[in-house]
Amino acid sequence: MTRKEKIEQEVQKTFESFDQVERLKSNPFFYARLKTRIDDLYSKKKKIRGWEFARRVLKPALLLLIIALNIFSATLFFKYRTQDYTNREQLLDFWGQELILNSNQCNPNFLMNE
Repeated sequence: MTRKEKIEQEVQKTFESFDQVERLKSNPFFYARLKTRIDDLYSKKKKIRGWEFARRVLKPALLLLIIALNIFSATLFFKYRTQDYTNREQLLDFWGQELILNSNQCNPNFLMNE
């Protein structure tokens, strides 16, 4: 007998042993409960519970709200950015003219050792 024939014979024995296996004794309602659980997992009419509702509906809604607020704030920022820039430039020029030191004034923060 060749090696291949021995392997085929062992495979055949294994298949025959599957046919002769006795079914294990279990609770009579076990298979009914198991089938119900499996059907519940794959059923398309799954009930939406509280957290599932939050996960499926509220998360995308909040994400869209955050994106909308971000777009709104970005448009306001870019709309008023140039206006604020010119106002800021005018304010800096004004304070620069007010705080300029003449040659006859001294800076009290600058102390020299003589």
